[in-house]
Amino acid sequence: MKNVLILFCLAISISLTSCNDGCDEGNQPTPASFFIEIIDATSGENVFQNGTYTAQQVVVEDANEVAISIRFIENLNVIQVFPPVSNLSGNTLLVKLNNTTTSQTDEISVTYDVSALAGECFTTYNIENILFPNNLSEWVENIHVVKL
Repeated sequence: MKNVLILFCLAISISLTSCNDGCDEGNQPTPASFFIEIIDATSGENVFQNGTYTAQQVVVEDANEVAISIRFIENLNVIQVFPPVSNLSGNTLLVKLNNTTTSQTDEISVTYDVSALAGECFTTYNIENILFPNNLSEWVENIHVVKL
């Protein structure tokens, strides 16, 4: 009887650990992100294209001054921001521009919400309700164009 019970437990543990639920470990969702183009409000020129700032002079931080991952897309002169998705609403981040050569600095406050869609294998997050409360902005071809 003891051997039957051991075999039964072994069979159950093998079936639980070898369960194939159809999820591929390499299949991951695209990280949630959004794009920002920053232009000079007076001239209408992109601040990276006209030399006001360089890609190395951009820092994005959350409300606790923790750095947020970004990617600068050179051929478009836009910033792709990968904000945290742990809080679904009331999120704030700050885009900081600092040209140490000219001593010019600018900051852009960004608020956003996150939506979550739980799937079978993973949860997909989307950034929504992106606002720039202190700057004029418009949404052009999936890029938030912000005026300084």
